[in-house]
Amino acid sequence: MELKKTLYIFVLFPFIVFSQNLEKIGKSSIFKLTGGVGVNSVFYSGDSNREPFTYFLSGNINLNISDVYNIPLSFSYSNSKFQTNNPFSFNRLSLHPSYKWVTAHIGDVNMSFSPYTLSGHQFTGLGLDLSPKGNFKVSLMYGRLLKEREYSTENLNGEANYKRMGYGFKASYKFDKFSIGGIFFKASDDLSSLKERIPVEKNIQPKDNTVISVDGEANVIKGLKVKGEIAFSALTEDIRAGGKSDGFMSFLLNSNVTTRYYKAFNFNFVYQIGKGSIGVGYEYIDPNYQTLGGYFFNNDLENITVNASQRIFKDKLAITVNAGLQKDDLDGSKATQLKRLVSSINLAFDASKKMNMTLAYSNFQSYTNIKNQFDFINGVSQIEQELDKANVSQISQNANLNVNYILKDTESSRQNINVGLTFQDAVNEIDGKASNLDKSTLYNGNVVYTIGYPESNLNISGALNGSYNKVADNNSVIIGPTVSANKSFLEKKLKVNSSLGYNQSINNGEKQGDITNFRISGRYIYKKRHNFNLNTLAQLRSSLNNSKKDFTVTFGYTYNFGVFDSKNIKFGKRKRRVRVKKKKRKRVKNDAINFKYRDSIYKGSIEDVDQKIAILLNSSIFKDLPLKRKRKFNDNRIEIAKEDNKKAYKIKAIQFLKALYDSEKSLSIYYSTLHGVLNDLLKDANRLDYRMELEYLKDKKEAIKHSLYNKSKEDRKEYSKLLQKEYSEIDKKLKKSLKKLVTHRWIVSKLKNYKTLESVKKDKNYLNQFYKKFGNRVFEMIENDDDKSKIKLYLLKNSIEFLANESEKNIDKNKLQLKYL
Repeated sequence: MELKKTLYIFVLFPFIVFSQNLEKIGKSSIFKLTGGVGVNSVFYSGDSNREPFTYFLSGNINLNISDVYNIPLSFSYSNSKFQTNNPFSFNRLSLHPSYKWVTAHIGDVNMSFSPYTLSGHQFTGLGLDLSPKGNFKVSLMYGRLLKEREYSTENLNGEANYKRMGYGFKASYKFDKFSIGGIFFKASDDLSSLKERIPVEKNIQPKDNTVISVDGEANVIKGLKVKGEIAFSALTEDIRAGGKSDGFMSFLLNSNVTTRYYKAFNFNFVYQIGKGSIGVGYEYIDPNYQTLGGYFFNNDLENITVNASQRIFKDKLAITVNAGLQKDDLDGSKATQLKRLVSSINLAFDASKKMNMTLAYSNFQSYTNIKNQFDFINGVSQIEQELDKANVSQISQNANLNVNYILKDTESSRQNINVGLTFQDAVNEIDGKASNLDKSTLYNGNVVYTIGYPESNLNISGALNGSYNKVADNNSVIIGPTVSANKSFLEKKLKVNSSLGYNQSINNGEKQGDITNFRISGRYIYKKRHNFNLNTLAQLRSSLNNSKKDFTVTFGYTYNFGVFDSKNIKFGKRKRRVRVKKKKRKRVKNDAINFKYRDSIYKGSIEDVDQKIAILLNSSIFKDLPLKRKRKFNDNRIEIAKEDNKKAYKIKAIQFLKALYDSEKSLSIYYSTLHGVLNDLLKDANRLDYRMELEYLKDKKEAIKHSLYNKSKEDRKEYSKLLQKEYSEIDKKLKKSLKKLVTHRWIVSKLKNYKTLESVKKDKNYLNQFYKKFGNRVFEMIENDDDKSKIKLYLLKNSIEFLANESEKNIDKNKLQLKYL
């Protein structure tokens, strides 16, 4: 009977997470209930196609049992959509109990051994992290990587797959001056897990995979650290095939003629010198490298990086230099080979206590060697042939300068001026000759003056922004001022912000339009638990053809109902219960926490501060964080809230807030990097547009010349089979080049929508889907300080693949319009 009750608990609470040491059971509160509710409403009046009034209700509750179980419940409701997620859905069971140096991962969990082996793949099973006293560490896992899924003609969107099981371990030992570790991972598909036959054209085969990796780190001499990893992956594409494989890992898996062997390795050298360091890195990954322990692996990549940093002139000047060279097509099998060279230098100079400067310059050059894979059969001029063989270089330069100077800094007044300048230049070179048709140059500048009165909690600033952009023979100018002010009232419980901005756009000397924005917003906190927000925006837009007016008011209210702790529940006479409450109030007052972070004050008990952090985490400030990242922050918040020592909790809370606000930087890096990738992709696509149309016309010309062109399928049967086969191959080639061109044109049409950083951030369609799918992985790469070129490459590859897949749902081959011929 007791066993059944236990099973019922696990079934009804699939989101329960064991995140604490089991030793705490019986020592902590039986349960704690925390949470809050909020409402936001938007009133709109204007010329855009929007709802005049919308509202949104949300709430969250978390039940903590004995500092072991956490059961979150959240809901949201609006006048257009209702959605809820709760712990009673059968979506996920994730348990992480720990005892001393043993931590277990039970249920639907994921583990990572290294980037080349097991890398974040979710599995249903058991994992262990063992960290006994000493220098020895072990991680183990066993579970189901994929659940079997039968093929069905009725389920057109679903793909069939075999049941996939996997197991592996990672062990490492740290000596005085070096450490060494090893990884073994094995995954295989169960051939008997499916009853229904999968059509051959679906290209789904049962696989088998074994991966071995060795990694290490050593302090060679004082200041010099070497780190590296070598991985070997043996993958059998189809275990049903016959034949033998002679690879050195063949005895570790079901090897046959479909077995392939891959390698990947990286080495990094870092030497500390003076107050800086010098580093060199090398990475090599075989083409088609993959394992069954991850969703995505970089492959066909050779990457060399060099970096150096140093502080000189009594630490006043900090210099950072980075350079990287990357290329693909390592086995020479691709139609093109891409080489990228990136170099950058950053200077930070603290000239005095009042002035500091930053200067950054980067040069990005990509070189594409276009291999001649096709010969034009008829009607192709010598000029077109030379274009087909052209080697193309794309060179872009970026530079920015920022100067900040403090004019005055006293208790009664603070004055500051900031000047920022940005320069960007991009040009394509075909066989060493610059192409002026797609050359672009951008200059951007801004000057900001700020005056503050600390005693009055008042800040006023004025700014002038301007940009000049030249593309080929077109030039455009955008210029305008902005004035803003903010002030706090009622001991900083009420904060009011306002701003007025105006921008005018001019194209080739003619005014195109202007935009005027007026904003005013306020925030009021009442008795710590009531938070009111009011924002208004009035916008006037005028252009050559029309003018529009928009007025938006947003009102928000959140309520935190505090902590309901079982320790506060007392039984007995009323007089005694009152006496206990008074004693507790006195203790809470003595144990009060009080610190300031950013513009917010965190004051009260640990429970009070924890609730304020919870509200911050669920506020609109961090609404764009990836869901997995947000859950990780929430788990961490719950973890540190269990700290009994107020001083220790304060330190951990400040560290948590720093990490949380740093995630805003990660989000900014994600959007700016994606914006750069999409614009680079658009430039590359525009360059290839002519060649792709020419290729399609060549294939069409060949088809038109054929004697079976425009003949019906029945009429073709009257001709010889050899002639029919010949035309069939020509027609197949024509359809392929047509699809390629139509897909290319569709992708270009979408990329043109993302020319500005703001358009990338506000896109609610394709980029929003892309963010949900790949955003969390990019955040991990940013937080792990992965090389920027590696992040760019990851976004580049996945954005191309993502847009190509989306085009399948939207392209219409019958609507193709030729642009050049």
